[in-house]
Amino acid sequence: MLLAENKDAMARKCATRFDFDKAAGSYDRWYDSARGAMYDRFEKQAFDRLLVNDNQGKNLLEIGCGTGHWSEYFSEKGFEVTGIDISGEMINIAKKKNIPNSRFQIANGQSLPFADNSFSVVAAITTLEFTENPEKMLSEMVRCVNSPGTLLFGVLNALSTYNQRKKRQQGSVYTWSNLFSPQQLQKLLKPLGKVRLQITGFIPKSDWLIPLSPVLEYIARLTGSKRGAFIAAEVRL
Repeated sequence: MLLAENKDAMARKCATRFDFDKAAGSYDRWYDSARGAMYDRFEKQAFDRLLVNDNQGKNLLEIGCGTGHWSEYFSEKGFEVTGIDISGEMINIAKKKNIPNSRFQIANGQSLPFADNSFSVVAAITTLEFTENPEKMLSEMVRCVNSPGTLLFGVLNALSTYNQRKKRQQGSVYTWSNLFSPQQLQKLLKPLGKVRLQITGFIPKSDWLIPLSPVLEYIARLTGSKRGAFIAAEVRL
């Protein structure tokens, strides 16, 4: 029995590029910083533009839910959320938050323990770029979503100088990421259905300039810049 559990734990860790158990305890602290709070604000505004208004009673599967940060957002939007993650430590933290209309379990996004057509929406926020086999996870997402249904993605942008700097930092979680540019993400998702992208996260390098971020965000969206740190994507099947 112990051998089987060890094999299962190893399989879960092999599904991702990083052992997120190590980051679970400090994960939410990022959102308490001025920079983290600003990124969070813009990322959620991007999804506000993608999501329809009436989601009451719709069930949503969130792959790579982590500590439940985005699960709480989806719950507030009216979804009944099922959050999964391969990190037991992340799931334990998510459960302790008592997020309304949400439940959490350990599972592998490349081998989902759900029947076909089980969810109205399947989401993966900053998960695809840390997955060993993105195509396999996409296949599982399509299998588990209703038809017609919706897939949602939040992806770190390869064109962002901020993400490029983080990826070069030795020992950073970003080091293990496989970043996507908007063009690469569009190419990956287009065979699945109709794709809409929102690029956001235009925040200055210097912390003292962070209050100017809303102005830079507005200008970047107006000019169609592709270099924001975060890509929000919707696929309608």
